[in-house]
Amino acid sequence: MAAPRSLQVRYRRYRPAVPVARAKARAVADEWYLSQHIADSLEWVVAELVTNAVIHGRATRGSHVVVAYHLDDGLLRVEVRDTADGLPRLLSPAPPDREIPLSGRGLRIVASLADSWGVTPRVIGKSVWAEWAVATRESAQEKRSHAR
Repeated sequence: MAAPRSLQVRYRRYRPAVPVARAKARAVADEWYLSQHIADSLEWVVAELVTNAVIHGRATRGSHVVVAYHLDDGLLRVEVRDTADGLPRLLSPAPPDREIPLSGRGLRIVASLADSWGVTPRVIGKSVWAEWAVATRESAQEKRSHAR
């Protein structure tokens, strides 16, 4: 069984942090030997959640966004924490004769890519998290070697 892994990365709360956070999510997925499917999902989810924290969060100037990754016992969890007030929510679907509003699409993407997601209020701010059941390439190799 692979040892648990954790990583926290702190970003300034401004738009250029989004592509940096997205690239870091891909690097973490590669370093932790996650499948291509999970790596793609993780990359998109981190980009959406950091974008939401940067654009929609009302926080003090110079505040930060923290992205925390945790992999343990076949469960990958990513949390994006900020100090902004308000809790994000998934908007109800648009009627068939209307377009999906520009705002609110990010959480739909998160909901469609992650196995589960949610929001945890904190004393200051909140954490928006997403989880996936995963089998890393490392654990798949380990299973194959035990089967022999």
